[in-house]
Amino acid sequence: MPGADATGAAADNAFVVTPELASGKVDAEIPVPKSSLFKGAGVRPVHLDDPHSQGGASDAKKTLQQTTKALLTEGHTALDAFLSCASAQVGQVILTYPYNLALMGILPGVTVAIVWGLLNFYTLWLLIIIFLERKQRLIKQGEWYQGVDKQGFAVRKEITQYHDLITYTLGRWLGYFAQLVTAVFIFGVGIAQVVASASSQYAINPGHSKRTWALILGGFVVAPSLLPGFRDLRVINLIALVGTNYSCLYFFVYAASHGIVSSAWTRGPVSLKAFFLGAAVVGTGSHSIQVEMMDAMRKSRKFTVASFAAWIWNLILLIPHSVAIILAFPNKALTQANVYSILPNSGWKTASVWLMLIHNIGAFTLHTNPLCYMWEKLIGTHQSPLWIKLPSRIPVLLAIWLVALALPFYGTMNSLFNAFTVGFNAFVLPCLAFNIHFRKAERREACPIQPPGILAARGWKPIFYINWVLIIVMLVFSVGFGAWASVSTLIANIKTFHWFAACYQCPVKKDGQTPSGEDVDAKVAGQTTQRCCLQRCNPWQCPAGVLPVSTCGTAAAFARPK
Repeated sequence: MPGADATGAAADNAFVVTPELASGKVDAEIPVPKSSLFKGAGVRPVHLDDPHSQGGASDAKKTLQQTTKALLTEGHTALDAFLSCASAQVGQVILTYPYNLALMGILPGVTVAIVWGLLNFYTLWLLIIIFLERKQRLIKQGEWYQGVDKQGFAVRKEITQYHDLITYTLGRWLGYFAQLVTAVFIFGVGIAQVVASASSQYAINPGHSKRTWALILGGFVVAPSLLPGFRDLRVINLIALVGTNYSCLYFFVYAASHGIVSSAWTRGPVSLKAFFLGAAVVGTGSHSIQVEMMDAMRKSRKFTVASFAAWIWNLILLIPHSVAIILAFPNKALTQANVYSILPNSGWKTASVWLMLIHNIGAFTLHTNPLCYMWEKLIGTHQSPLWIKLPSRIPVLLAIWLVALALPFYGTMNSLFNAFTVGFNAFVLPCLAFNIHFRKAERREACPIQPPGILAARGWKPIFYINWVLIIVMLVFSVGFGAWASVSTLIANIKTFHWFAACYQCPVKKDGQTPSGEDVDAKVAGQTTQRCCLQRCNPWQCPAGVLPVSTCGTAAAFARPK
């Protein structure tokens, strides 16, 4: 191996892998500087960093084009993991967060968001330990890398996914279940991005129905999913974060300048069903795509810091603007799943809508890539050339687009998919996998990450006890009550608006039409005095202060008429 390459790689703390090491013919344990996922946690002297072929003498031979491409797409650092996490975690909820927080009440909602976020980070830490332990074992067995490039650096073609960790720890059948749960969650997030894009465009241009906008924008949203993987998304993530930060600042400033309704602070949940419907979104935090992000990093052990920083960042983004919207528009916040439907048209709003469209495209790409990987592995194209692999993803993307047209119930669909998947994906399966896999002392001893302090006492029993409690609580509340609230609301929406609804939650004029000219179902339009909500919706939409179900949306199911 050229000396300059080896020296450059070492300077970059990279790991140069010879053919012998890649094939498992030599020991893979190489001392590295001590580091930890938590302060005080012990780390075994095992080198788990992936090789990197961008150092040393090769730098001098780079063209401007290669340098620019690397700068925009080389997504293997902790910063890239932060950008991906920050973009993905708010992708499907940022516009509907005020609505779901209003359903729960501000104080209960904020409490759930913080507690659920901390618990979510805890279970992600469990997955990171499992990931690194599995990676260490596969490196020692010579199965982590699939070859060596021309410069002598080991390369990988296989991408580690969430269900791979569950299969590794719990066996094939629970691995299949994890794959199904992950696929359903990602499918739902993809639907949310298409529906959110259509709903947002309708808010500034009601000349077409939301269904028409979904047809127009769907192709733009799904197309970037044909990019190969997470290491090609740096520039998309940067643009997406600009969109979320600008939009949240715009929401907050407008709501704060409008004034507040002080009584909104103390409003509790609209009903038990409304509380769990909102909690399914406010307490979200799936790990469906984070394993792929971790796998894309050269130094996977730094993923904990990146993901925690992203969670703090998103908490700062989501809660202030949502609380401000609820305090400024407490009644409107209960009726519109998309915050843009509350705000008046302006240049600031138009700019926000277009920036969020770019963000939705990025979030769709981040979430659907793992689903595409699963599909590729299922049909045998995962390690094929790009001209075969990338077009093979098209059936999955078209299916997401079709369901988004059939069920355009933005807030309800978010709650539905989160209720059925997040409880298993973020809590039940990681806790169960950790408890089962590390019940044996030899596995705990060989683990590259050792729990800190009291968590490591008595053979890691404190962690095991915490995990069993989390499993029971999440099965009852997140999966049980959350699924009940979401399914019953979805059934009500389908009965009211039917499949392929033209304009869900669009304002209705007195002639029974939406601003885009779409006819509203006569049966629904006539329900102005039977199923209604009073003093909870936009007065300009209501005949004599009464709002029909067709414009009140899901909030009508929770309202208590006077």
